[in-house]
Amino acid sequence: MNSILKVKDLKKVYEDKVIFQDINFELIENQIISILGPSGIGKTTLLNIISGIDEEFNGSISINTDIPEVKENFGFSQSKDLLIPWKNVLDNAVFSLELSGIKKHESYPKAKKLMSEFFLNGSENKYPHQLSKGMKQRVSLIRSFLTNRPILLLDEPFSPLDSITKEDLQDWLINILKKHNKSVVLVTHNIDEALKISNKLIVLNGDPAKIVKEISINKKSNLANLKIKIKELLKRNE
Repeated sequence: MNSILKVKDLKKVYEDKVIFQDINFELIENQIISILGPSGIGKTTLLNIISGIDEEFNGSISINTDIPEVKENFGFSQSKDLLIPWKNVLDNAVFSLELSGIKKHESYPKAKKLMSEFFLNGSENKYPHQLSKGMKQRVSLIRSFLTNRPILLLDEPFSPLDSITKEDLQDWLINILKKHNKSVVLVTHNIDEALKISNKLIVLNGDPAKIVKEISINKKSNLANLKIKIKELLKRNE
């Protein structure tokens, strides 16, 4: 598999404080990487830098795709669904395409094709206030999928959900990502979620934050032992 994203010697300073430094990792095509760390350590800031939203940093980000514009390589789904209250599900789903200048006669069929996969069939004309939290997150995700960009960035996509809904959506997301061959960087502070979804886990800790461990995950991995190891890594403040 080809490398699709390389992050090298990344460092972020904000108001004279070093947020993180020495961040180095590589995303392989169709791989799912989870970035795990305590709340407030800079995980979202890291995603903002990778996506091109935050351009104030040291280090380099290399993207190996056919798309020259950095921001056009990423679909970004955040913990807040950011749905527009006065737009229905279908119009919220195609909103990113609309911003790119794609007309509704082109975007609607693409969205409708994915509705059943995202368990949103029959909800196209509902508005955000009529949806459960899980449905709102699926609308947000479908919006990111419709852009059909090579790399998907997910920032705590399940944090607002109750545990039962969260587990159901995790299982669903794993199947969706595999079916659509997505290359993903997922940010989370939930160890079980990271172990369940990822091929590789990057653990951040310290002040300033840095990578304290990279862990490859496969079918032979002892997840219970890994969970214990990760908890120990997150306790340290190196």
